Amino acid sequence: MNSINTLSEFLSESGSKYRIFDMGRRVTKINTSLFDEFENALTPYPYPLQQHAFIAVVFWNKQKNESQSNASNNQHYVWFLKLPLDEKGLLEQASRSQFLDLVIQALGRSLEKTPTKEQQSALDHNPIIFKPSEQKLASFTSQVRHIMKLAPSEFMSPALDYLQTKSLYSQWEAVGYQGLCDVTVRLSDPLFNQVINNALPHLPQESFCALCCALENIEINSQLSESLSKILRSSISDNDTKRIIHAARALSNAKGEGFVRQAFEALMSYQAPQENALDILVIISGRYWHVMQDNISALMYLEKAASLDIEQDIFNQLFSDLVFIPACRDAMLYVLHTQHRSELLSQYFTNFLSTQG
Repeated sequence: MNSINTLSEFLSESGSKYRIFDMGRRVTKINTSLFDEFENALTPYPYPLQQHAFIAVVFWNKQKNESQSNASNNQHYVWFLKLPLDEKGLLEQASRSQFLDLVIQALGRSLEKTPTKEQQSALDHNPIIFKPSEQKLASFTSQVRHIMKLAPSEFMSPALDYLQTKSLYSQWEAVGYQGLCDVTVRLSDPLFNQVINNALPHLPQESFCALCCALENIEINSQLSESLSKILRSSISDNDTKRIIHAARALSNAKGEGFVRQAFEALMSYQAPQENALDILVIISGRYWHVMQDNISALMYLEKAASLDIEQDIFNQLFSDLVFIPACRDAMLYVLHTQHRSELLSQYFTNFLSTQG
């Protein structure tokens, strides 16, 4: 009998179909081949957060489901795993292997077993299990149900009615966030896309922010990107920081790189009130890290952080987070070592290096 060393091997051997999602920086599907390479420590995790890979594994038995005529009967399972990474961003395999051993003991190599109460408790309380935020869980649920061609939640229809009816806009408290996620995951449908595009400029602050939080987990098209870009520019003119932050969140996952770059540059140029300056820095590092893969953009961002006279600990956190992302690492290390930077930024780095044993 062949040994099973990874979750990917276990799911394949059990006859399951599965999908992997990043649950850290945003809710986004990860290629299963890439995940297999990550599990075998051949490649670093692409979206690390706090030196962990926050992932969701959704899987279902394809033989059983193919025998069911009604797709709504499909039974699927989900693990939310917080996998520790080493200093190179590679998987620390001990924690994963321990969890995998528990899974095989409890469920069997072919998912043929029903776990005992003790086994289920050991799985549920394993240190690598985590609970996503309600917002991320709602987006994940919408994406999974859409991928599996399952019906949306009962909250989608009221959310769609709300977005289509301006007279309802003041009743934003009645709109379920799950419903907004169900709507946004269907952006490829021209009807849903147009409804959102028509509503965006007119929504009150509360429902606008909620909709943008849902949109940041979806690749938005040029039409929505243009609408959100206009809102971002007007919000900057009005100094409406809350609307700026949420428009920027939605724009960060635009399909068109030009829209993402323009939003990044607008945020970099924005002179936020002192009480909101750190919020803007965090949005840039948390949502626009993929723009900072070149030396110039990385230098611009860290110079902005230094110019705001933020606390050293906060600077250390921002830099440590970005330098740990594989796509940003080279650019961040360039800024760390270059002589072409301000004295102020150099002092932040001197203090940073003094904390690294």
